Amino acid sequence: MIKRALIITLILNSIILIGVPAGHGYGIMIMFEFISIPSLFKNGIEFKNEYPFESSLTLIALISLIGKLISISLLFTKNILNKKNLIYVGLTLLLISFLLVCYGAWNYDSFLFAITLGSGIPFLMYFGRVLYLINKENNKANLATE
Repeated sequence: MIKRALIITLILNSIILIGVPAGHGYGIMIMFEFISIPSLFKNGIEFKNEYPFESSLTLIALISLIGKLISISLLFTKNILNKKNLIYVGLTLLLISFLLVCYGAWNYDSFLFAITLGSGIPFLMYFGRVLYLINKENNKANLATE
């Protein structure tokens, strides 16, 4: 159950809509993750004063990509509860990237914020479900040892 919920959480994080200011439209998180890799190799991490939200999207996407890679690597372990600290690290990086995108959208435009937050609500729900399932399995393990 934990692995299935973790997979759904990763998928829901990948389809969070991100509005890009200055008329560039919308994109999904996974698109920015794949765009950020060549951009970081070519330009490095740079911040522009004109559009700080746009220039920070590559860094936010990199944080999200690292969290997803950690979480995906955990899916291939037999007993996932032994790696719960890594699950927390991966999920925390995903949550940080989502919160940074929401914060940047909030500072720029309330409509961009509403779109981003609205598309991220299912991710937040499954984020909580993964935490609930880990806690439930820990409680079962603690009762079995007593």
